[in-house]
Amino acid sequence: MHVGMTPVRISFAGGGTDIPEYYEKFGGNVVSTNINLFTYVVVNPRKDESFQAFSSDFQMHQSKISYDELEPKFGTEIAVAVVKQLDYRTGGDFLICSDVQPGSGLGSSSTLAVNFINIVSYLKGENWSKEKIAETAYHIEHNLLNHHVGKQDDYIAAMGGFRFIQFEKDKVTVESIDLNTSTLQELNENLLLFFIGDTRNSSIVLSKQTEKIESRNSDTINALHSVKEIGLELHDSLKNSDLTIFGEILHKGWIAKRKVTDGITNEKIDSLYDLGLKNGAIGGKLTGAGGGGHLLFYAEKSKHSQIINEMKHHGINHIPFKFHSGGPKVLNLYDFNK
Repeated sequence: MHVGMTPVRISFAGGGTDIPEYYEKFGGNVVSTNINLFTYVVVNPRKDESFQAFSSDFQMHQSKISYDELEPKFGTEIAVAVVKQLDYRTGGDFLICSDVQPGSGLGSSSTLAVNFINIVSYLKGENWSKEKIAETAYHIEHNLLNHHVGKQDDYIAAMGGFRFIQFEKDKVTVESIDLNTSTLQELNENLLLFFIGDTRNSSIVLSKQTEKIESRNSDTINALHSVKEIGLELHDSLKNSDLTIFGEILHKGWIAKRKVTDGITNEKIDSLYDLGLKNGAIGGKLTGAGGGGHLLFYAEKSKHSQIINEMKHHGINHIPFKFHSGGPKVLNLYDFNK
């Protein structure tokens, strides 16, 4: 039996500029990092060349079936698509679960795709590069399953760590942001993450954004230009280990992002964001494409108790997390029996 683990991410800036309709014309960038919340894929290889898939997140079961009969179905579509794309015919029982809910705004769908590709390629005895894993995951989601997704989630899931990722028409450049230990710790300690209780399909928001880009909507394109510039600004401040304006940059990015298209924010999100600011947060943002998921704030530690208590009073749960530097990995449980 084998277990694949891949961490989800928090994107700090640049989200939305990583869809091809934008970056192939203008270039895009994001600042993103993994955190210690994971997707899990448990695989028990079979000997009868048949497949089963169980998704606890979606409470779905793909009953035992042959390779040739496999078809993507809601809840297990990523598992089936990866098995087909990688031509994995040996067979197996797949259990899929996660530390976060689907639609959480933490890139869990792409993280799961990367996780599956990593463990299936491992089971086939193939040593894939991180770039190949990321590009294959994006191909499966975007081209085979027709999900409207950006490219950053596949890359940060495959690469791991704190990254500045630039997107061009024919190239993706991944740069490690090497913060010193004290700065990294201070940044982590000053961030607060809250699950606002609503999940959403990011494809809906991103499809609206794509339509506006393709129709050359000037408001959307100019807003994304601003988002991209703010990504560069955040990258520069982090490279200089300067956290004095981190919260302010987050706030600027959120103001710019909400202008991209309808559905990114709503009355509930705006109210919670204002509540965070009133209780001491310097800035923040909604993680992911918008419409729901997790709300991130940057605040001095002395303000954390007040913000957490106010959010709790409104039924919003605080989600503790730490930065995670590793990418996908596979645990071979047979090794524990030796």
